[in-house]
Amino acid sequence: MKYLRIRIITVLCVIGTLLWSCDSLIYSDLKNCPQGVYVKFYSKTPCADDSLFIGSTPSLSVFAFNQEGKLETSVNQQNVNLSRDYEVLVPVSNGNYSFIAWAGINDKFIKKTLTPGVTTKQDLMMVINSNNNIAAKLDSTDKIWNGESPIVYLPDPKEYGSLYEHTAVNLKELTNRVKIIVEFDKTTMKEYDPSKLNVAVYSANGSVRIDGTMPLNNSVLTYPALETKLEDNIGSWYYSMPALKTGYSNILKITYTGKDKEETVFNGDLIASILLRAIDKGVNMDCENDFTVRFLIKDYCAECWTHFSCAVYVNNWLVHSYSSDFEI
Repeated sequence: MKYLRIRIITVLCVIGTLLWSCDSLIYSDLKNCPQGVYVKFYSKTPCADDSLFIGSTPSLSVFAFNQEGKLETSVNQQNVNLSRDYEVLVPVSNGNYSFIAWAGINDKFIKKTLTPGVTTKQDLMMVINSNNNIAAKLDSTDKIWNGESPIVYLPDPKEYGSLYEHTAVNLKELTNRVKIIVEFDKTTMKEYDPSKLNVAVYSANGSVRIDGTMPLNNSVLTYPALETKLEDNIGSWYYSMPALKTGYSNILKITYTGKDKEETVFNGDLIASILLRAIDKGVNMDCENDFTVRFLIKDYCAECWTHFSCAVYVNNWLVHSYSSDFEI
């Protein structure tokens, strides 16, 4: 008799669950049933055959935008591991949604305040810290990632109850690392002294919108070198910065302090003058984030010592060469 009573109570509980569950086939009111989308993350460039996974990152923010293009809600997490199996549940319901994810933002950036129902994808997401137009020094491990999912549809819970969909975001890295090398050709140069070289990198790329684009007319920032090495006839400078994109005053300036005056070795757009010319040679900025730009300076007038040629290599590909009339 005791066991029969227990079985009856268990059956009644199951029936009650069916009658009142959001997944029930027999229901009266499901309008408050929860819904959501599980979001996964991967990274795949146009040049890659397979996806990669970012792994450990200091932060992750996932923003859900509704069909009106307004922020619906967001999920923020710290110190996560974006592995193959990692996913985030974003609680949204009844509508079309796209999801924008950001990973890697740390205290070297200022995150903007975002407001549900007001914020759009074109609003600012972050600005790099700076002082007197000198940007914060990013380490080589300070990597920022951004991407957007396809649109996901969730039906009205009043008719369908609880429903959870799945999607994925392809995260593209929005940081670049550049190594500048200036090498004096030993066989042709009369004199050389790498310690007299000065290298400066500028860009107006310090602000980024939620959708990963950059607003125009930003202040031009100076990016400090992470490390400088001078040895024998070679000087090397290492930089890390937000993504380099055309049209944002990406200036590389190399000067040499010679005989009582400063001479220009190179002064031009780091993208237009160098990197974009390397695409046909195997360097693609949509697929690579680390670049080595090497200037090889030779004297082509051994008798006059006043005119020099400069060959430019990007990731070991010869991009172009030009003549320079600076004196050493």
